Amino acid sequence: MGTVDLTSELSISAADAWAVLEDFPGFLKWAGGGQGSIEVEGAGVGMIRHLDMPGVGKMAERLDQLDPDTRTIGYSLVYGNPAGMSEYRAVVTLRDSGFGCSVDWHGEFAPADGQDTDTVAGNLEAAYHTMSDALVAYVKQG
Repeated sequence: MGTVDLTSELSISAADAWAVLEDFPGFLKWAGGGQGSIEVEGAGVGMIRHLDMPGVGKMAERLDQLDPDTRTIGYSLVYGNPAGMSEYRAVVTLRDSGFGCSVDWHGEFAPADGQDTDTVAGNLEAAYHTMSDALVAYVKQG
């Protein structure tokens, strides 16, 4: 398994960022720019969001952890090959900081057949940067 850890400083409050991240079914509102489609199966921890996104295709993720006290969310890949991964687990934690908040992204993955671990890690790191920027932009839009 490959891993990627990235911390980004965000110019928004941890409370505002958490309000967006904890809405697991609302992923496309902020991260997908409203493009694509999402269907949700179940509710709370264990729910699955089925996504169909331009440039990514069809995939699904299961909500494995949702802890408002520590502002931590964890999810795992059910099917699909986003960023060249065949397996994926992520834990995202928000922390208050002097600038607003920081977001810690931790991902563990297995590359899909024919994919290189370093390339997939680079794709995942780029996705974390993109999602951090999208989170800030979404919150600031109000």
